Amino acid sequence: MLSARQSRLIGWLLPVVLAAGGAALERSGVLDRLENESLDWRFRLRGTCEPRQDIVTVEVDRASRGSLSAGDRVFQLRRFLPAAIENLSRAGAAVIGLDIVLEGEGDPATDALVAQAIADSTTPVVLAVAHTDGGVKRPAARFREAGADEGVINVSEDADGVLRRLPPTLHLTVPEPDGTLVQVPHFPLVVAWYAVPEDQAGETVRLDADGACVGPHRLRAGEWVDFHATRDSGWVRLPLADVVNGSFDPAWVKDAVVLVGESRSIADTFTLPLGGTLTPGVYYHASVIAQILDERHLRSVPAGPWSRAALVGGLGLVAGWFAWNPRRWWELQHGTAVLAAYITVGVLVFLGGWILLSVTAFRRAVVLPLAGPLLVMALTMAAGLAVQWVVMSANARRLAERARRIETLFGQSVSQSVLDALKADPGSILDTHVREVTVLFCDIRGYTATSATLSPLETARMLNEYFTDVSDAIFEHDGFIDKFVGDEVMAVYSVPLEQPDHVARAVRTGVAIKQRVKRLNERRAARGEPPLACGIGIHTGPAAAGHIGSSRRSNYTVVGDTVNVAARIQQVARRGELLVSRAVYDRLPGGVQAVPWETVELRGSAASHDLYEIVTS
Repeated sequence: MLSARQSRLIGWLLPVVLAAGGAALERSGVLDRLENESLDWRFRLRGTCEPRQDIVTVEVDRASRGSLSAGDRVFQLRRFLPAAIENLSRAGAAVIGLDIVLEGEGDPATDALVAQAIADSTTPVVLAVAHTDGGVKRPAARFREAGADEGVINVSEDADGVLRRLPPTLHLTVPEPDGTLVQVPHFPLVVAWYAVPEDQAGETVRLDADGACVGPHRLRAGEWVDFHATRDSGWVRLPLADVVNGSFDPAWVKDAVVLVGESRSIADTFTLPLGGTLTPGVYYHASVIAQILDERHLRSVPAGPWSRAALVGGLGLVAGWFAWNPRRWWELQHGTAVLAAYITVGVLVFLGGWILLSVTAFRRAVVLPLAGPLLVMALTMAAGLAVQWVVMSANARRLAERARRIETLFGQSVSQSVLDALKADPGSILDTHVREVTVLFCDIRGYTATSATLSPLETARMLNEYFTDVSDAIFEHDGFIDKFVGDEVMAVYSVPLEQPDHVARAVRTGVAIKQRVKRLNERRAARGEPPLACGIGIHTGPAAAGHIGSSRRSNYTVVGDTVNVAARIQQVARRGELLVSRAVYDRLPGGVQAVPWETVELRGSAASHDLYEIVTS
């Protein structure tokens, strides 16, 4: 069994060690994947929201390719872009973003038509720039010279392949033909800049080391994207064929941001947090543009890695201290059940409470760390519970062993109720202490002569029958049988447990013994056996109670002058009287009658003693 000091030490240090380890895990990035998956879970739990209806996607889908190519072996997108740009511009689109890299020179006549459509469009056109392992892919120079703007379409997936954030850098530095370097902003930033009111937009997208400003709206590099909808959950979508043919309602695109992108290219599809299916990249751009225009930001709280580590460690520490509770649960009547209920409450409060807080905060665009706190709190609580359980089990075994020892020491000396009380409070018998007790002695009158006429076996049977009745009377009043000596029994009241009414209990025991011996004699007479008579002496006063004996063997007993006086009173009750001292007489319980008997000199006592006989019939 752990000492109280050891328990306190473990209770304080174990959660500290585990919480520090959890904080280090959070700081190291080992838990990033779990944290990302917990963010996806919160997205799915929140579900989709109504996206902006002024952001329209034009999909280069399979059906459009089939209808527009008209049997051509190769689909040439550039052939259809002039009509698409012209129709969208005529419909009053606010900006057209082509999420398609128009790199290099194509058919000269076709490219000339595309450049002319860009130059004639009253709607700004933004073309895609991409950075690959082979370098930078930019639109052909004639398209840029026609007035098209540029934006970088590269994105940054997390290690598990899910696209959750803006890129760590919101621009790409590219060389111009004259050797100068220019910074091309992220594609959705450029498109959104054209959708911002002119009096707010400023001259261009403003870039800095930490992010970018689109008019009055600021984005941080690497921040979460607040995806509101999936491809099939509310975005306004148009097939490219309808746009090229002009068979769409112009009201759908008037003053809207229009994004043109592939819907079937594997290279341009991504897994987004709201769903596990691959989604065209154009919907990532649509989500970022909506986030800019709505000024929505998922804010990580706390923001820095050290702050998150401190939060995780702090939560783990508090949860661990909660689980390792130094209170002695095993000493309660239902210790195991109480401990289980306590831990259940802890799990609900700490784990369930943090999940609820994180989900609620997410609905308010605040991202709290979830996986790290849950893991560390679960770890510290589980460790606290395990150690608590080990300590509780060890103490339960110790208590069971102590109960067995108490059973061995007192099982045949006290009533069951007193025995149960001793098991519940074993400290009451650990030390020798002095208290006021009442002592009762009882033995058989004429025992020597009676036993001389019986065989040893008959004598043993007689004593067993007699002591059974006497013991039942003592236990009936919760007395403690100190010892049997020959035909004599010594009983004590107010030990091992204190009893305020010990005098009354002893006197009523004496009366009960007389009544039981009377019934015993009736049974003996029916068997043709001689009657038994017993003398009883009772005295009350201070005595020392405790384990008396040698270091190798001892017995719980009572010693002192009070015991000697009670024994001497019993010795003078030669005719089988129930005699009590003046100290007992002065405290007789109601309903018990006593008459003066004699004033006697007791052996070993300097003073004379007034004795009284209890009337028992």
